[in-house]
Amino acid sequence: MKFGIIFYAIFAILAFFLGVYLLQYFIPLSIIFFIGVFINIVFIHKEYSLHKSDKIEYTDHSIPEEIIVKYSRSGRIIAIATYSIFVTLGLFFLLGLKFKFNGTAMFVLFILLGLTGYFIFKIISEVKNMSQIIISINGKGIQIKNNPRYLWNEIQLEKIIAKRLVSREPKNDYKPEINYLYFFHNDEKIEINIDDFDITDYQLAQVLKIFRARFNNSGLPI
Repeated sequence: MKFGIIFYAIFAILAFFLGVYLLQYFIPLSIIFFIGVFINIVFIHKEYSLHKSDKIEYTDHSIPEEIIVKYSRSGRIIAIATYSIFVTLGLFFLLGLKFKFNGTAMFVLFILLGLTGYFIFKIISEVKNMSQIIISINGKGIQIKNNPRYLWNEIQLEKIIAKRLVSREPKNDYKPEINYLYFFHNDEKIEINIDDFDITDYQLAQVLKIFRARFNNSGLPI
């Protein structure tokens, strides 16, 4: 965790000084470096928050009647800031384009408009994703997005699992780990990637155990 924070802090400092230096020469590029500073600051906050949240121990009394899981807000902010870099570049080239009525200029114009419009669309999509409920867990069961809720008496083997991606390069020792919410509903296997959510795998594992215990102790048929 400390290495990650130091890594992002160094990049933030470098980007800041480059942004200040470029203010006198090329303002659009300077803005991009300042956006880079912001992105690295969000990464630092995200690393710190993940490390701090993994130390939290949940109990039956500390968990409300329903847990709502959404996309990570910091992840969405990072994505929006990254797309903003491309929008800034697109607008800069569009404003600086010397338009002439010929095939080449029209082609470049449509490409720039298309790319800029695409990244604006991506920004709007990420803003909408901030408020979208992905997982809802309560005394009745687990609901994924707007699908019908999976009931506890129909759910088995609910847990958090980790899978490692195998590289095609045999010499590559790095195998990134991806965490999933995993359970069986009747005979159907359900897996949901949870790495980009506002709850850690450790927290969600605790939540599953607590709600399962609540259901088992409720006297409802299992």
